Amino acid sequence: MQPDAVKVLIYAVRDGHLLVFGEPDFPAVQIQVPGGTVESGEDIVAAAAREFEEETGFAPHELYSLGVHDYHFEKNGRDYHHQRHYFRCHISERAPATWLHYEMTPFDGGDPIGFRFFWLPIEAARHRLGYGMEALLEYL
Repeated sequence: MQPDAVKVLIYAVRDGHLLVFGEPDFPAVQIQVPGGTVESGEDIVAAAAREFEEETGFAPHELYSLGVHDYHFEKNGRDYHHQRHYFRCHISERAPATWLHYEMTPFDGGDPIGFRFFWLPIEAARHRLGYGMEALLEYL
């Protein structure tokens, strides 16, 4: 079955912590990791690097593939299937403990979206990440 979308998700790790974000303007949105949609004809690794930098403001260092996970969910009465490619990376030591960054080119073409990034202990992330994004944490 063909997926509705091909996605990349990036686990940035530092000192036993995972980089995650919330959306201050949308408090009901669950905590996530950086990632997004692979554009038509785009290389998966290139998509991961692009999405990470667009969302965080930092270029990823040493992207490593962790695997692929099929994510199925229902939204507005419709079933969806996303093929998710997970990566691990390092991030510059200049990355602060927390920061706000705006995604200027959201996939839906809407207004910029503010993301508040922070570091969460990996074990806590297993229980706090939303939308099935904890699927490959065991490979860290």
